[in-house]
Amino acid sequence: MIFRFLRLIFPVVCCFVSVVSCTGKRQQAGSGTGEEAAEVATGVEHAQGFTLAENDGVTLLTVSNPWQGAQHVTYRYALCGKEKEVPAELSGYTVIRTPVERVVCLSTTHVAMLSAIGKTHTVKALSGSEYVSDPEVVRAVASGETVDIGYEASLNFEKIIALKPDVIFAYGVGQEVLGSLRRLTDLGLTVVFNAEYLERTALGKAEWIRFMAAFYGEEDRADSLFGNICRSYDSLKQITAGMTDRPAVMCGLPWQGSWYIPGGRSSIAAMIADAGGNYLWKENTSHESYPVDIEAIIDKGAAADFWINTGAAGSLSEIRSVDERLALARPWKTGQVYNNYARASAGGGNDYFESGIVRPHVILKDMIGIFHPDVLPGHSFYYYMKLN
Repeated sequence: MIFRFLRLIFPVVCCFVSVVSCTGKRQQAGSGTGEEAAEVATGVEHAQGFTLAENDGVTLLTVSNPWQGAQHVTYRYALCGKEKEVPAELSGYTVIRTPVERVVCLSTTHVAMLSAIGKTHTVKALSGSEYVSDPEVVRAVASGETVDIGYEASLNFEKIIALKPDVIFAYGVGQEVLGSLRRLTDLGLTVVFNAEYLERTALGKAEWIRFMAAFYGEEDRADSLFGNICRSYDSLKQITAGMTDRPAVMCGLPWQGSWYIPGGRSSIAAMIADAGGNYLWKENTSHESYPVDIEAIIDKGAAADFWINTGAAGSLSEIRSVDERLALARPWKTGQVYNNYARASAGGGNDYFESGIVRPHVILKDMIGIFHPDVLPGHSFYYYMKLN
């Protein structure tokens, strides 16, 4: 299913940041048309997929190219208080009355962001409820307060209509998502794209907290939270900044016959570097995952010191069961294989891909603990576990 595929192919990972640039302050839009204000006055520091501005008490959000391969695609949203008159110059925006009270989330990362700002009680439906890790949402699903509405091509439109949501937070892997989008909007429903998974840095992904918070009037809370995330991440990154001894790292596991590895300009590659590692495919110029022959990976894996993010594998024997040749990789032989699967749910979900979106500093700390255990003596892994 596309939902599960997204979780496997687009891991939550991080990149460079400075403390000074992590203030995350909103800016006033100033004069001019709404469109000009949204495009020019933005307080967004790390995310590339959205802008945020304020214009006469209205929060203006734009989302750009929200699926893979999208070009020159922009969605504009004007967030207005329930009693505020909408300025005429915002006619080109989708107007959403705030704070929203009933929402649908089509990705567990959306749930994590709402959890971070204390708004999971507004989640009335979601896709893939069996994959959710957040305890409050798990309880809501069990009690029937929150319902599952299926996946993209199989969305239960009748359920969604009956819920009368203020907003449906959606994502798109490819342009085919437009089919579901059009049907939802034709039914009079408001769909908002959240494209955090396309960001090239972990802090870029995490900054979408600010995007989500705007729908609730919780911008100040999100600014403070994001600032703390930035400072924690940067503090950890400084630990490894001057290291010359950087162990070689390989990543991933074959999935349905293909081995997708992160590109050298991807967020996972950047995080490996920030954690003091040397990603073996760092010379690649792609920021997305791409397929590589198993033979080529095993050949290069002979020089690896560590192997991380091994899919759903919970042991070395499970890795070998995928393909006997995987046991030839040096980390498999030396027992230096770690998976981000320590917080897996009974339904097959993985909290690394959920709450990890708003805790990149915790992921980074785990990685440093793997590559340089002497630097963080006694560190207890949160998202990672060593495979035996």
